[in-house]
Amino acid sequence: MAQKMTMAELARRAGVDMSTVSRALNDSPLVKEKTKAEILKIARETGYAVNASARNLRRRSADAIGMVIPLRPESGQTLSDPFFLEMVGAVSQAASERGYDLIINVPKDTETIAEQRLLQTGKADGLIIIGQAGRSTRLDALGPLAKKVVVWGGRDAPTKYTLVGSDNKEGGRLAAEHLMSIGRKRILFLGPLSLPEVALRYEGFEVAHTSQGLPFDPELKLDVEFGGSAVFQDLRAFIEQGHPFDAVFAASDVLAMTAIMALRAAGRSVPDDVAVVGYDNIGQAQLSTPPLTTIDQNIKAGGEMLVELLLKQLAGEEVTSQLMPTRLIVRGSSVAD
Repeated sequence: MAQKMTMAELARRAGVDMSTVSRALNDSPLVKEKTKAEILKIARETGYAVNASARNLRRRSADAIGMVIPLRPESGQTLSDPFFLEMVGAVSQAASERGYDLIINVPKDTETIAEQRLLQTGKADGLIIIGQAGRSTRLDALGPLAKKVVVWGGRDAPTKYTLVGSDNKEGGRLAAEHLMSIGRKRILFLGPLSLPEVALRYEGFEVAHTSQGLPFDPELKLDVEFGGSAVFQDLRAFIEQGHPFDAVFAASDVLAMTAIMALRAAGRSVPDDVAVVGYDNIGQAQLSTPPLTTIDQNIKAGGEMLVELLLKQLAGEEVTSQLMPTRLIVRGSSVAD
C-alpha cells in the first residue's frame, strides 16, 4: 500500500539515490528544482511521508497540525488581520485540547502548494488551510494527501477535499434583509468578489432583493480587497461621484469599520444617513463606534470543527464537509439606540 512505501522505493521510482530524496523532501537548495518537483510529485501521488524524527517515524505521528494561511499579496492582509488572529486562536485551542501542537505556515506564493512539505516531511500529521481562492484545482489534485487536509472556505461547487465554512449565502441574505427591514432601499456591497466566500455572500445579497421585491442595482458594489487599505479612498470617490445609497453591507468587519470612517470623513452619519453591516463578528466589532451590526459566523466553533474533522480523517473515518450556521447580531451601526 502507498503508506508503506520506503524511501528506497521512492528513490527508485524517481531515478535518484536516497540522499537526494531526503534532501528534496526537506526542501534542500542542493537539489535541482526539476528533480525536487518530480520527487514531490511521486511522494504526493503515493501519499508517502517521512517523519521529522526517529520518534515520529516509530510512532507515525508528529502530534502536530499545520495551519496554512495563504496571504494573497493583492489583498493587503497580514497575519495581524483580526479574522486570522481569531481563527488561529480557535484552532490552536482546539488542537491543544486534543494534545496537538500547531505549526503556522505562510506560503510564499500561490503557484505551488509548498505547505505539502509539512506532510511529506512528517512535520505535521495533517493540515488546516484557511481559504481556497486560486487553489481549488491544486487542492483537488492532492490525491491521497486530501485525507490529511481540511480547508476553511466557501462551497460553491463539489470538492475532492473536506471543506468547513460558514453559510455565506445565508449570511448575505440575513444582512440584506435586515437593512431592508429598517427601510434601507439602496444598499452598497463591499468586498473582493473573486473569492468564493464573498461571491456567495453577494449571491445571498441578491436573493434578498428578489425575495423582498426590491429593485436591484448592480452598480451598487465596490470590488475591494479585505485588507481595507483602498476602501477608504474608493468609498470617498464613490460618494463624490454622486452615487446615492443609504446602507452598506461589507463582506468583513474590517471593511465595515473602514467604511464607517470613510462615511464620517465624507460628512455622513452612521446609522442615521447610512446604516452599516459587516461580516465575521470579530472581537473589535462590538467595541467600534458605533458598535458594529454584523453576521456572526462563529469563528470559535469553526476552528473546533476544522480540528475535529481533520483528526477524524487522520483516524481513517469518513467525514463530510460542514457549513457553520450564521446569525445576525444587531448593534448601533444599523439601528440607533
